[in-house]
Amino acid sequence: MPCRRHTTFIIDPPFLFTLGSLIAFVGRRRLVSTKPNPFGPGAGLAVGYALLFWASVSWFGMNAADWMLSYMIPAETLPMGIVQAVFGLALVVAAISGHTLTAVLLQRSQGLAAASILCSGVLLWCGLWAITLDRYMVVGTYAEFIAGQAIPLQESSIIGAMNAAGAVQGLVGFGMLAWLYTSSKRLRAR
Repeated sequence: MPCRRHTTFIIDPPFLFTLGSLIAFVGRRRLVSTKPNPFGPGAGLAVGYALLFWASVSWFGMNAADWMLSYMIPAETLPMGIVQAVFGLALVVAAISGHTLTAVLLQRSQGLAAASILCSGVLLWCGLWAITLDRYMVVGTYAEFIAGQAIPLQESSIIGAMNAAGAVQGLVGFGMLAWLYTSSKRLRAR
């Protein structure tokens, strides 16, 4: 069965943007009750999840760097420590941006505009995923990829770590959304 979880520098910021927007929707009642402040538990969860996500994929950035870069440039030509730090910052900015844009629109009762923010994140994420999927389904160095010698993802040494990272991300993400939904449900939306 093909793996459906792909962790890469290119598609992860749009994913975190989309998740940040989704967090705002899930915590809508709390956001509306604290108007005009678009921050609060939802914004904190967006930033916290982005940091958890970054920590859970950092191993791939150091151990499968060419794969994380979608074989667009050889990883050996970049200072990967700095790339990892910038990547972490990009994830946090993406998550808080998606959350804040959506939160402000929800507080202004502009649900259609807020939904368009969420949909734009989904479209960007899926679009980037679609045009680069072939690169994520094989693992190797830049030279191996160019030579057509990269091995299928399912046969690679990173698949176990991918499954573990995906499980942690999924459990924390669903738990976080469930907590935010149930705690926000107790509030009366305006």
